[in-house]
Amino acid sequence: MDHIENRFTVLKSFNFFIFITILILIVFNFFDILIFKFSRELSGIFFWFFENVVNSVANILNPLSVGICLSLFLILTISLCNIIKEPNKKKLILDKIKCLESELKESVTFYKLIVSHSILSIIATGAVCHIFKYVLGVSRPKYYFLYGYERIDNFNLEHKVNALPSGHTQASFTLAILFYIYCNRYAFIIFFTASMIALSRIFMSMHFPSDLIFGAYLGSVFPIILYYYIYKKEFQKIDMRKIIKFKTYCRFICYKIYV
Repeated sequence: MDHIENRFTVLKSFNFFIFITILILIVFNFFDILIFKFSRELSGIFFWFFENVVNSVANILNPLSVGICLSLFLILTISLCNIIKEPNKKKLILDKIKCLESELKESVTFYKLIVSHSILSIIATGAVCHIFKYVLGVSRPKYYFLYGYERIDNFNLEHKVNALPSGHTQASFTLAILFYIYCNRYAFIIFFTASMIALSRIFMSMHFPSDLIFGAYLGSVFPIILYYYIYKKEFQKIDMRKIIKFKTYCRFICYKIYV
């Protein structure tokens, strides 16, 4: 986990928050409509790509699906704790994987923390995103241009109308940050994918650029804040030398199902 120690200092700083706030205000007031109208003049291939390719990826990586998978993994991980308490079953599994009991215990704690942090990040960041949508009440492009809605209607109860911040962008950057924290690989690919999902929302007439900026900021900063202020101390207690590889850990879970 040492790779993240000095990489998110700017992201979680108050000065960066002020910068993002000013940037959102500038883009909202001077560039949102111009950029959106410019996007309408681009070739139809862009619209096809974002709607049929990028949006399909976004549907696969939606927070509900990821959350269900993580919850199932967490349940199976917790169940491994019970296996450790049963000598016969524990010995059978340890013999299969060729692993020490101390490594199994440390790995269960480690992967349980990862999944717990990921689920909390998805839920908490999504909740904050939807609260901002309701409070700010900024209309989506299609409602603003086609149905005559006001650009801002604070505390608007028509949730489908509210755009700021972008939920898809927030979710994609939340998953991207979590993947980067715990895998520390393929950074360009995961953040490029998250950015493409964000851009697709403009081409699908669902969001303005300022919605994407705010969504990306929320999605990135909340998992980092949760990590530093809730989970960091717990991770520091773990002996990383005893952590078994994820692939091997999944084999543990598979064996547990049959034991």
